[in-house]
Amino acid sequence: MVTQAQLQPYSQLTFRISDQTHTYNCVVNTMKTAGFTLVTTGNGPLSWNMLWTTLIRPSKLSFMNKYQKLNHFAGAWQIGSKANLWRNVQKQRRKHGKDFDIAPMTYILPEDYKRWKNDREMNNYKDMYILKPTASSCGRGIRLVGKKEELSNKKGGYLVSKYIAKPHLLRGFKYDLRIYVVVTCFEPLKAYMFQDGLVRLATQPYSTGKSTLKKRYVHLTNYSINKKAENYVKNTDGVQKDGE
Repeated sequence: MVTQAQLQPYSQLTFRISDQTHTYNCVVNTMKTAGFTLVTTGNGPLSWNMLWTTLIRPSKLSFMNKYQKLNHFAGAWQIGSKANLWRNVQKQRRKHGKDFDIAPMTYILPEDYKRWKNDREMNNYKDMYILKPTASSCGRGIRLVGKKEELSNKKGGYLVSKYIAKPHLLRGFKYDLRIYVVVTCFEPLKAYMFQDGLVRLATQPYSTGKSTLKKRYVHLTNYSINKKAENYVKNTDGVQKDGE
């Protein structure tokens, strides 16, 4: 039971950012605009209403009260980790067939290393692959794997996916489309979709030539990567200009 003394800190809405996660300015600014005050780790475990953190163990949820919220649901790692997401897609694919044929063939390293090598050999090394860390973001650690390039069978914490070598392009540049959805409850399911989408573009013309395999500005669309390109042009008002 939460005592009146324990509830005293909640007379003012507060939020905290865990030491285990990156501090994003957009999160801080959003919370402050909503009327929350940032508190530090020295304010104690009960002195916050909102905690921005990495994925939390379910056992730690027992220390929370009804006035506290997290930015993750317990068990969210089942879709938040690229490896777990692929495992769950595979389970649904075996159960429901083509309805879950929604992702390129993927191999988790090192457990799928031999199967990946066998499949490449059976396909006469015709395909390229993309190597990604299973638990990272912002394009960190991502690179292309050439058709006959070898990887170490001890490379843990990564996966390789069959590369979609002929994507749709915008004026010769690779791009991706994003729609943002926030889920506030799973039972009952409550999900809200942001009305505007997001387009992210590479900053160098797309090519699958061997000389381009290490050129991240050609194959990756992450903003965190392409904003460093010499020919990157920042859109300052969200409106497309003539000729852009």
